[in-house]
Amino acid sequence: MTGQWCALNCAHCGKHYLSGMKLLNEMEAYIQKGYRSFLISGGLNTSGEIPYSDQNLEKLKHLKERYNLVYNFHVGFPSSPIHKLGNLADVVSFDFFSDQKTMKKIYGISKDPVRQIEVIKSAEVFSVPHVTIGIECGQITHEYRSIEMLSKYFDSIVLNILIPTLGTTYESCTPPSVEDVKDIFKYAKGLFEVVALGCMQPKGSYRSVLQNELANIADVIVKPVRRGINSFPGCCAFLLKQISQGVINHVR
Repeated sequence: MTGQWCALNCAHCGKHYLSGMKLLNEMEAYIQKGYRSFLISGGLNTSGEIPYSDQNLEKLKHLKERYNLVYNFHVGFPSSPIHKLGNLADVVSFDFFSDQKTMKKIYGISKDPVRQIEVIKSAEVFSVPHVTIGIECGQITHEYRSIEMLSKYFDSIVLNILIPTLGTTYESCTPPSVEDVKDIFKYAKGLFEVVALGCMQPKGSYRSVLQNELANIADVIVKPVRRGINSFPGCCAFLLKQISQGVINHVR
């Protein structure tokens, strides 16, 4: 939605991941190639929200109706109800911090966690919380409390892992240990019906070892090193929705 623009310079991202996103005016070309599901995201403004203009939302509505598309809206940290996405979003994805101090260190802003949940729930759209394990330079800080809080409101969760990224504040950090990550997944699995290892996970041997350790814990593993007989072509949030609705069984 925002091109390369972001008002923030988050410690774990530093605008790096915007470079891999496609622009709204490129969507139709991908639709012609057969794509039917899209993650709608972008940079954040100073309030921690993705600025969805009415013009862009109208274009997304037109494309959705014309081509029968499905959308997963990544909404940042909205401060007020996001009713305008209600008729467009098939899924809403959001990052969550139970600790405002941790969030301040990462994003430079802080939000009341209970209010964040209330705002997300107000959209009345299937929503998938995301928690990044070790986001504060590989340390375990807010994760257990965040998972506990979210479990009171949601049945599914995506757990990501810090990727120390070149050019960011945390480029020299070390990802959390596989054992620490495994313990957090076990904890989450005791509270949620569906737990997914999300797309944000370090590459190389770390990823291989991690996925092997989580094989019998995580219900969904994104970017699997070893592909099984089940595969899902699209954002994992859509898959979690289908599992929650009983459309398909769990996928590993």
